[in-house]
Amino acid sequence: MAYSSESTQGMPELGKSIPRRGGSLSKASARAIMSAAGWKITGEVPDEPKILLVGAPHTSNWDYIFTVLTTYSLGVDLHFVAKHSLFKKPLGGLMRRTGGIPLNRSTSEGFVEQMVEEFNKRDSLMLAIMPEGTRSREEACQWRSGFYHIAQGAGVPITLVIFDYGRKIMHLGPTFWPSGEYEADLAEIQSYYVGIEGKHPR
Repeated sequence: MAYSSESTQGMPELGKSIPRRGGSLSKASARAIMSAAGWKITGEVPDEPKILLVGAPHTSNWDYIFTVLTTYSLGVDLHFVAKHSLFKKPLGGLMRRTGGIPLNRSTSEGFVEQMVEEFNKRDSLMLAIMPEGTRSREEACQWRSGFYHIAQGAGVPITLVIFDYGRKIMHLGPTFWPSGEYEADLAEIQSYYVGIEGKHPR
């Protein structure tokens, strides 16, 4: 059930509840870069102050670059997770300014618990996660289940981000609310990525 051509028309419009970042200059610059590269941004984002965005297929570091460009093109305040050691000098300030959230591996709390806590202590949070595990030519890529348990534990929706290199589209949506039936929900979520071509499909 990959997203259809009918769902790729126009830049997403943002509701008032979605957290914002940046100004008109950064937005115009990012859109110009995307346009020059032949890429467009489509889909829709739910008008919610707290959202977990799930990006796939993740096959290249270019995914991160296009995610950043999409973030600034839309003017949204997107956050990502990185190991806490990266938040020390000299990179710490840059990591925080660009939306980084430190993951403390020295605590007894796991990744899911720390991210649920981040959602619970904030009034708004858009958190991006790439859930795919190790990929090989012989085996299909497996998704880690942490993203689902974060959304369920924090009571937030999951919005898909589709890296469609075949059509040069960054597509946002659809959005799912976890039902508690992980296997069924995962099957439906993954169905939207069928036939989608990543940067390095193999």
